[in-house]
Amino acid sequence: MTIEQPTVTAESIVAAVTAAHATIRAEGPRSEELRTLTPEVLSILRAAGVFRLTTARERGGPGLTPHEQFDVIEEVASADGSAGWCSYINSTAGLFTAFLDAGVAAELLADPDTPIAGMPVPLGRAERVAGGYRISGHWSFGSGILHAGWVMCGCRVYADGEPVTRADGEPEVVVGLLGPDEVEVGDEWDTLGMRGTGSYDFAADDAFVPSQRSFWDSANPVSAELPLHRFPPLFLFNQTAVGLGIARAAIESFGEVAQTRGSPIGPLFEQSYAHHAIAEAHALRSSARAWCVATLDDIAATFARGETPSLEQRATFRIAMTHGMRSAVAAVDRVVAAAGTNATIRRGTVLERCFRDVHTIATHLSLGPLSYDVAGAMLLGVVPPASMPTF
Repeated sequence: MTIEQPTVTAESIVAAVTAAHATIRAEGPRSEELRTLTPEVLSILRAAGVFRLTTARERGGPGLTPHEQFDVIEEVASADGSAGWCSYINSTAGLFTAFLDAGVAAELLADPDTPIAGMPVPLGRAERVAGGYRISGHWSFGSGILHAGWVMCGCRVYADGEPVTRADGEPEVVVGLLGPDEVEVGDEWDTLGMRGTGSYDFAADDAFVPSQRSFWDSANPVSAELPLHRFPPLFLFNQTAVGLGIARAAIESFGEVAQTRGSPIGPLFEQSYAHHAIAEAHALRSSARAWCVATLDDIAATFARGETPSLEQRATFRIAMTHGMRSAVAAVDRVVAAAGTNATIRRGTVLERCFRDVHTIATHLSLGPLSYDVAGAMLLGVVPPASMPTF
C-alpha cells in the first residue's frame, strides 16, 4: 500500500519551524562553535521542507510565491540568523536546476530536500571539452557547503585557452554543478557574525562537468517556471527576510530582558527610554517589512498579468530590499543600546548574537551603497549598462 506524503505548503513549513523554534535557537551557540549548522538544525530544516522552497510543484516542491518564501525565511531567521541565511541560500536548488533538463534535474534532486551551495558568479574558468567543461577556480562565501548535496561553480568559458565572447560582446559564462567531493573546502570562515553559516571558500581543480549539468539563464530555457525565473534577482529579497527575522528576535528578546533587568534608576520595563527604544524598533521593522512584502506582491501580480516589471518596479525592488535590511539593523541597534551591557556584550545572549549577525549581513554587496546608486539612477530613467549589477 502506498502512503501519500503530506503536501508541503508555506503554512506547514512555517508551523514546523515555529514548533522547533526553541531547539533551533538553543543550537545557535554550537553552530557558531562548529562554524556550520548542527546536525540537529539541519534535520529540522530538512523535515520541514525548507530546502525545497524554490522548487516548482511539478518538480516535487511547494511552488511558493516570493511572499511565502519571504515568510518562511524570516521565521527561521527569528530563531537563528545563521539557520535563516543557510535556508535562504541552500533552498535555491529548485531555482537553478529549473534551467536543466527535467530528467537531469529529477536525478540530481531525487531527494527534493537536497541543499545546494556555491557561487554562481563567474569567478572560475570553464574550458570547453568534449561533452562538457573542465572547471577550475576559487570561490568565496560557499554558505552551507559542508552539508550541500551540490555545489554551483560560476565560470567564464574558454575554448582552446582563449576566452569565449557572445554575439553581444559580453563574455560567455556558465554555472557547473559539482558534487561536494569534487571541491576542496578551505578553513578560513572565522567571522564577527553569521558564524554558523559555514560560508567557507572552496576550490576546484580541473573537475569535469558534463554539459547536461551546466547552465546559464540567458541560454537555457526554463522547464519549470516560477516567478523567480521571470526575474531571477527576486530571490535576493530573502536576504532582507533574514535581517528582519533577526530584528524580530532582538525586539522579542529585549521585551523579555526588560522584565527581568534593572537599571540605575529602577526596573528597565518602567524606563521611558526603554519604551521609546522598543516602540521605535517595532516601527522600523514593521514598516520596512510591510513595504518589502507589498513590493514582492506587486511584482508577482505583474508576472500574473504576463507583463515584465518596469524600470520603476525594478528600482523599487532594490530600494525596498536595501531599506528593509538597513531598518533591521537600526531596529536591533535601538534595543541593544537600551538593554544595557549585561544583556548585550556578554557572549551567548540573544541580543549579542543578533547584533553581530545583522551587522554582518548588512555588509553584503547587494545591500550596500551601490544598491541605492543603481536604484536612484533607475528612478531617473537611466537604464544601467549591462556591466552594472542590477540585482
